[in-house]
Amino acid sequence: MAGGLARSGLAYARDLGAEAVQVFVTNPRGWTLTPGDPHQDEAFRAACADSCMPVFVHAPYLINFGSPTPATLERSIASLRHTLRRGAEIGAAGVVVHTGSAVAGARREVAMRQ
Repeated sequence: MAGGLARSGLAYARDLGAEAVQVFVTNPRGWTLTPGDPHQDEAFRAACADSCMPVFVHAPYLINFGSPTPATLERSIASLRHTLRRGAEIGAAGVVVHTGSAVAGARREVAMRQ
């Protein structure tokens, strides 16, 4: 967001009458895990605290713990770990994650055990 999330994004949310904000801490449609910037994280935490605006992080859409593909399962674990860590770094109240589903003929029981 132009002007930065801490400045422009929270002001926009307040103007809309939002009671909370949800952000992505990495590309929601990719596996690349982008690092945060401690200075921006602190500015965002402070701005959220000043505005009494709780923030939630949404995990990437690609996460699928029910996938029969080992690479997808490994990437899903790494992505969720990264999202949880980044959520803590920005002071998020929680993380929204969709755990995925059984695909490609995988049985539901197998997917649930994963």
